[in-house]
Amino acid sequence: MSSKSKSQQGAGVRVVSPDLEEQRKYAREKVESGFEFSLVVADAFVRGIRDIGYRHTGTAMYELIDNAIQAEAGEVHVVFGFEGDSDKKPDRLAVIDNGHGMDPAMIQLAVIWGGTHREDSRTGFGRYGYGMPSASVSQGKRFTVYSRPADGKWHKVTVDIDEIGEGRYTNPEGRIVVPAAVLADLPEWLEDYLKEHFGPEGLSHGTVVEIEKLDRLSWKTSTNLERHLMEHFGITYRNFLREVDIRVNGKRVEPCDPLFLTPGFRHYDLDDDRAEALPPMAIEVKDRNGAPQVVKGRFSYVPPTFQRKDKGKEKGGTENMNARFGIMRDHNGLIVLRNGRQIDVITSCPWTTFTIYDRNWGVEIDFPAELDEEFSITTSKQQVRLSDRMWEILDKAGVRTAIEQMRSRLKREIADQKRKRDEDARQKRASEQAMEEAAKYKTRKPGGDPTERREEAEKQFQRELERRAEQAGVSPSDIETELRADVLGRPYKVMAETLPGAPFFRLAQIGGQRVLYLNKEHRFYTDVYAGPESTPRLRASLEVLLFVIGECELDATGERHLFYQTERSEWSTRLNVALNLLEEIDSTEEVVANEDEAAAPATAAPAAVAGE
Repeated sequence: MSSKSKSQQGAGVRVVSPDLEEQRKYAREKVESGFEFSLVVADAFVRGIRDIGYRHTGTAMYELIDNAIQAEAGEVHVVFGFEGDSDKKPDRLAVIDNGHGMDPAMIQLAVIWGGTHREDSRTGFGRYGYGMPSASVSQGKRFTVYSRPADGKWHKVTVDIDEIGEGRYTNPEGRIVVPAAVLADLPEWLEDYLKEHFGPEGLSHGTVVEIEKLDRLSWKTSTNLERHLMEHFGITYRNFLREVDIRVNGKRVEPCDPLFLTPGFRHYDLDDDRAEALPPMAIEVKDRNGAPQVVKGRFSYVPPTFQRKDKGKEKGGTENMNARFGIMRDHNGLIVLRNGRQIDVITSCPWTTFTIYDRNWGVEIDFPAELDEEFSITTSKQQVRLSDRMWEILDKAGVRTAIEQMRSRLKREIADQKRKRDEDARQKRASEQAMEEAAKYKTRKPGGDPTERREEAEKQFQRELERRAEQAGVSPSDIETELRADVLGRPYKVMAETLPGAPFFRLAQIGGQRVLYLNKEHRFYTDVYAGPESTPRLRASLEVLLFVIGECELDATGERHLFYQTERSEWSTRLNVALNLLEEIDSTEEVVANEDEAAAPATAAPAAVAGE
């Protein structure tokens, strides 16, 4: 039995909520005005609403859960019903809540499109009164609403699309009219469920929406349907699950933060990797009446290994992805919430298009319903479109800058990981071995005085010795033997350095060793050499290429040497600009490819949503 604080059950407890009073006032005014409870148009309207559709069964169920939470429910249950003994494919489902319930006239109004006492309300989820009927017919051809307030009995109204087509809802004047609510008992399968989860007496107040003749379920088997609904509910209602229990077939839904910042939520402590919370934002925006409202922003950054099972593998394919990966993939963009309830994930904006490499950071925007006009929220609460003014406000508040900083950080960390993996190998790198072998076939000798070259190489060795000793906090004599052994045994070596604004590489002669330095601050390093698509073979090939070019510079003298120095700087500048432009082109091409894939008949989902 649920606690009284949640279910409001108990003998002698009769609390009439303000929302229930508003319902009763609304229904009374409709009845007194002679409202005919018409469905407005013929059955073609209802069939058209079915075809408009929702993204999936979960988004349809959101509508009914929204209604339950606004009706002050402490518990919401989504339950599957089956024909006979089979429990593999449900043939009906129901959404049960222990909210304040509805009077008979309000039940009759609730099944009509636009029948709500919350018209244009900005205090909760609903505004239009389309949710219950649209969501119900999107999944099945028949739905029944059972409801009772604490001071009333169970009544019901049924809407059957097939019967509408047969003329059973048509009155003598030719209008399709919803029948009045009638006293009713709950179906036996629901009575049994209520007794099991709410006690022998069942519900003393609340609402049950039963959907039958299911023909539009996104997931056909009960196992898949249950799993997907629990995942979607846990994310969408994460901010409400402390006050409201949502269950699927009796199983409690666990909250899940797609930014992975909330301790205790699903996948937060899946392994030792943790998401890092970046400074949040509170942005003041004037609503349509000029009153100040606050848009809240959250930001998170996760390490490149966050979605991997084996952290040591550079990629490893989908088989190396953990349970976080699917959530990161599905929330790759600007996550938008309305009054704390998730609505949409925007994957493209005026500043940028989100790519697969943006999954390791997250941005969440939560706006109050008073700003609906700025976010153009659809009637089915599945999609938002930010106004130009809103994009400009977010940009000035620093959202765009935060995105760019997180992108740059991720590139650097991915590049560092790849470099460390390469450096951790005890044997010589493939490129270093290749250059040693290639040195045997050199036909041109270095220009200039050999003695001067040896003296300059020794000076560079001493400078490197002093630099390393200072870094290690020891005397140069303590590490000189080790460094000379490294130089002698490794004629070619690859290292990384951090030099903002400097060329993307340089080759230095340190004693008898030629060291290829790669500049981690240049886009060549983060985007190409150690970029997301980089492989060990690609890195080795690039190292060989730069070794060869660098050797030509080291071996040259006079004007030829000056030419290389000047051109290396020019190459670096042009390369940086070109890689920046290439990233923009790649992003655009990826969006087009994704749109083409989404439009393919085999995988297409309904693009439009109810009420648009």
